[in-house]
Formats: sequence, structure tokens, C-alpha cells
Amino acid sequence: MIRLSMVRTSFAALALVSATSLTAAPPPAPVEPVTDDYYGTRITDPYRWMESGKDPRWMPWLKAQANATRATFDSVPGRAQFLKDAEALSGAVTTVQKVVQAGPHRFVQRRDAGAQDSVLYVQTEKAAERVLVDPAKVAGGNQVIDWWQASPNGRYVAVGLSKRGSEASILHVIEAATGTLLPDRIPNTDFGIFGWLPDESGFSYLTFVGEKGTPSYYVNNSARFHRLGSTAANTVLVDRVAPPVPLRADQFNGVFLSPSSATALLGVWDGRPERAVYRADRAEALAGKASWTKVADFDDLIVDVALSGDALWLVSRKEDSNGRLLLTSARAPNLASARKIDIPGNPVIETVVATKSGAILQTLEAGKSGLWRIGSDGTAKRVALPVAGTVRWIQPDINSDAGFVSLGGWFAPAQAYRLEGDRLVDLGLVKPPAALDPSKYEARELMATARDGTRIPYTVLARKGLAANGRNPLIIEAYGSYGISMTPAYRSQMIPFLDRGGVYVEASVRGGGEFGRKWHYAGKAETKANTWRDAIDVAEELVRTKLTSPQHMTILGTSAGGVMVGQAVNERPDLFSGAIANVGFMNPIRYVSEQNFADIQEWGGPIADAKTFKIMYDLDPYEHVKPGTRYPATLVVSGINDPRAATFHGAKYAAKMAASTTSGEPVLLRIDFDAGHGIGSTRTQLDQVWTDIFSFALWQAGRAEFTPKP
Repeated sequence: MIRLSMVRTSFAALALVSATSLTAAPPPAPVEPVTDDYYGTRITDPYRWMESGKDPRWMPWLKAQANATRATFDSVPGRAQFLKDAEALSGAVTTVQKVVQAGPHRFVQRRDAGAQDSVLYVQTEKAAERVLVDPAKVAGGNQVIDWWQASPNGRYVAVGLSKRGSEASILHVIEAATGTLLPDRIPNTDFGIFGWLPDESGFSYLTFVGEKGTPSYYVNNSARFHRLGSTAANTVLVDRVAPPVPLRADQFNGVFLSPSSATALLGVWDGRPERAVYRADRAEALAGKASWTKVADFDDLIVDVALSGDALWLVSRKEDSNGRLLLTSARAPNLASARKIDIPGNPVIETVVATKSGAILQTLEAGKSGLWRIGSDGTAKRVALPVAGTVRWIQPDINSDAGFVSLGGWFAPAQAYRLEGDRLVDLGLVKPPAALDPSKYEARELMATARDGTRIPYTVLARKGLAANGRNPLIIEAYGSYGISMTPAYRSQMIPFLDRGGVYVEASVRGGGEFGRKWHYAGKAETKANTWRDAIDVAEELVRTKLTSPQHMTILGTSAGGVMVGQAVNERPDLFSGAIANVGFMNPIRYVSEQNFADIQEWGGPIADAKTFKIMYDLDPYEHVKPGTRYPATLVVSGINDPRAATFHGAKYAAKMAASTTSGEPVLLRIDFDAGHGIGSTRTQLDQVWTDIFSFALWQAGRAEFTPKP
């Protein structure tokens, strides 16, 4: 599971506030040094006790900080109106997470305007739409929809529900016609299911067999098949130790089914974007007796796969950093002789999905999405997009060549469309907020030159006519991990920030995917320093062009971006007035203490010798916090249920920063006790946390109305 937050955390808070701040400091974190020897390098950790989450001091300490932080934010005069403005915008927008056509049934997951959480709806032909799954009313409530997949003709829907923020899914099955909840229940299905049988009698899935919340959870995960109504043990589909697919204990495996194909695909993956792919006859695979034939190994650099009938589509980055689209036979695949599909302009290829007689391809060009129709004859035809922005998701209709697409931009909330031929037809599910006037704002796409001469793209979001006077409150955000690109996305809570003279900058630093695999690998593991140094170099360009100054600039990193923000501040504490680590990965060398270690190859791990230790140590923000440094004011955000970046990352980092800084600026640790990595947070939770984030940036820029009052 990658450390990516598509949404962010919120609401309850906790803090370490310095003695010179306006709020009395809560008790400091207890110090209990533990020393480890990493292949000859001794590292002492003062806050190791926080990692288990079971120490009796843990929750009392967090709650003591919570009162101090809440008091700080509540004393900000301008916060209440900011929150009101954010709520007015977010509450006016419907968000659509997914649309699927299955037989006569159309399924839509959406959060309606004014609602807190998303609900799954179904409409059968011309009948009235009705609620199919309201997570608040299923199996005790207090949960959210993690994932769902309809059966081929829509008779059933498999849906994963979990406690808010935990992503710890329990699989349920709903009959679409009646809304009946079947007795089938499967826990530990966090990754969903991987396909239904054509007759809708069962599905393949991946289950986890270790202890939840510990490093053992993902180990020796098991690909299985479940037949509806069966009480017998589910069939294990892959023998993890048998040739030709022996798996390491930390690798994932899933058997993917398409109702239109007699082939089953086995995917094997770990922390890399690439995967290995095998095929077998579906009937043999579901009986647990597959003879798996290798289609591609990790060295073939396959990053996406789609299956329909005998058509097997693959995206490979072996011969081209931007990716090549390949087409071969699912029954008798051969990469060497696969047809290479030419995409005009050679854009970065991101995703391929199969349709009945072709495919839909998503690309990235100049930081914005492209969409293509691919025919079975290999022809590629561009689909005109009504918004220059980001395709958020694509859902094909496997029984036709139509599909559904979500598309949005910086100042355009994502809309849901039906893809008919080569045109997008608005489904009419989303209306922009009446209070939003996009003509007031602009997105300027610029370039900065990094210290090694590399050109780094960045986007400046602001109200039109903003003066370059060196005094603008500014947030610079960067991510730079896993080959994931920073692309246009509307955020309701950002608009009030811009309306108050704020500037938001997104820097497309190395480690992301904006320019393909080479860009990713230029900010990964041994080269990770490029990620935070690119962010520093963009920040210096913002100062040079007088868009802001160090006294008015806050740097923000979310999830894996925690490494970026932490190390940028460690290297250049003088360049920023504020720093925000949002659900951040702050202490990478301690991955051995959390559930989510599956992505550790991104960071140069696992630690197996002195070399791999040095790679991970060199990029670890927590380990490079230096006592006696004048650090900027710091806000650390986390969620107690976070399965992706464990709470101890933020807590340890905040404790060490508070003990080390000599600037007298506050270190605020904000934890939502009813959320996790931000996924599954309510609309109110998101409004609350982003109001605090933007208020913090305005405070650190010296805005009087956002300075806490005694």
C-alpha cells in the first residue's frame, strides 16, 4: 500500500506548543533512549516507546497535547469565517467516486451536496434511483465504503466496509434487486476483489493473514476464490512456494478475472511500480490447479495490464521511459511479438482499461491528462476533453465500447461523463458551486532551474492581478514519490485561502511521474535528495521573483511528501516561516514497526546491509533533526487509524522538533482520533483540517487576523 493520501485528515487535534507561544505548553514527551546498531552505525532514538501504540502513556500524552492545539486554533480570530467560507463551497459540490453500468443496472457512488459521506446508489433501467449501500446503516454503522465491484450483469455487488480511516475492509455482498445483505462475510479484504465469474456465482480476492496493525499483516497474503453461499474453506489459488511463481513473503499476488475472457491473470507486485504477470486457463486457476505461464517479469517493466476476451493490453516502460502500449494474445501471450501501439506525441502512458473491442488509454502531457480510444487494429484516436485537467478515474463498460470518466481541473470540480465513441457526455451529476467564479483565479505554469541544471515545472494558483511584492502568504507543496504526478485538482478549501491573498504552488519535483520512469527514478532511494532539493530550488525561485519571501512562505508535504518537507526544512530552515507534515512518513528507517512496509523499496529498503541502511538513513527526516536549530513553526497532521503512515511517525517527529528547535516558534501536532490517512474522512473533517492548515500558513505569514489571541 503506497503512502498516498487522495484526501486529507482532520478534526480533533493535539500539539506540542513551545513555551513562548500564546498557549501554555503541555507536558513534553517522555524520553527513553534506545540505541540500535545498523551494521556498524549506532543510532539512538529518544522516542521509541511511541511506536507500539500500546504504552499506557501514549493516549494520555496525545490527549494532553490535543487541548493545547485546539485552544491555539480556536483562538485564531479569522478561522471561523474561513471555515464558514470553506463549508459553503464544499457543501455545494457533489463528488462522484465511481459509475458502473452492469447489465440493466447503473451503479453510482457519490457524496451528494450537503452530505458528509458517500453512498452507493443503483438505478435499474428507467426505474427511480435508490440507495443500495449506506455504510452508516449496514452492520452497525460508523464505517465507510472502501471499494466495491458489481457482478457482470449487476445482480450482486461486493463491497468493502471499514471503520473510518482504518481501510480495514470487511467484504459484504448485496443483492442489487432487493438490497438484501447476503450472509457472506470476508475480513481482511483491504485490496478488494479481482473479478467475478461470468455467471456471477463467485469472485477472486486477496486476503491478509497476519495480525492487523503489525508488520506481519501483509506477509504471506493469500489469493483465493469464494463461491457465493459456500461455507467451505475458500480455494487458495496460488501456491506461494511452488514454481514457476515462488513469491517472497512480502510480495502481493492477485488472480484477475474478466467475465469476457477464458484466461486468468496472476499479478505479482511489491513496492515497485512494475509487476510480474502470469496467465492460466480460468477454469484451472479457480480450481487451484493452474499451470501458470509467465507473460512478463519485473525486468519487463510492466506497469499496467488490461484483459478483454483474447486481448491482453500491457503498458511497458522497458524501451521508453514514457511507456509503450502493447497488445498480445491472452491465450498465447508473447511480449517479443506483441503489437506496439503508437500514441502520437509520445506522451507518458498512465493507465489502460479494456473495452469490448478495444481499449481506453489515459496519458499525461505537460502535467495534464489526455484520453485516447484504441481500436483493436491498433489505431489511436484522441478524445477531446472539455477541461484541461486530470482524469480521476475510468470505468469501462465491458459489454460495449462505452465507459465512464471523471474529469476536473484546478478551478473546476470533477464531473462524471459517459464516454460515447470519441466524445464525453456530461451525466449532469455535478454542478459547480454558485459561489465559485473561476474567472477570478489563474493557474500559471512556470519553470525553475534546479542546482544541477534540471528544469522543474511548478504551477502557481492565485487570484488574478496578484502583485509580486514579496509579501504574499504562500504555500509550496511537493510530493515526488512512487512515480505519482501532481496534476490539477479542485479543492474547495483552497478558494478562501486565495481570496485572502494567499498563493498556492505545486512543484513537480523529481520522484514523481510527470516525465515518465526516468523522472521517478531520479528521485527515488539513492537519488531521493533530488526530491527535496528540487522543492528548495523552486522555493528560492519564488523568492527571487518576489512572489513571496522566507518570512511569508510555508512548505507542505503530504504522506510520502513528509520526507520532502522534513528534509527541506532540515537543510534550509531559514527559507520557510512554516512547515506542514500532513499524514507524513517521517521516520523511514523504523518501517519495521508498522503495518505498511510493502512500499519500502521506494525508499531504498529493506535494510539488509550497511549500504541499504545508509540509503534509508540519508533520507530520514526524523534522524536529521538537529538540536539547537532555529526551525520554522511546524504543524504535523496525523490520524490515529492511519494504516499507511503510522501515527508514531508524526508524533515522534513533532516531539523531536519541539525538543530541538531554538526559534521559539510552535510545534503543533494535530491528530484526528476518528480518521486515518484521510481516506474516508467526512466533508466536515476535511473542511476542518484544511481550515487549520491554511490558517496556520496565514498566521506564519504575519496576517493579524490569523494570529492566535491570548
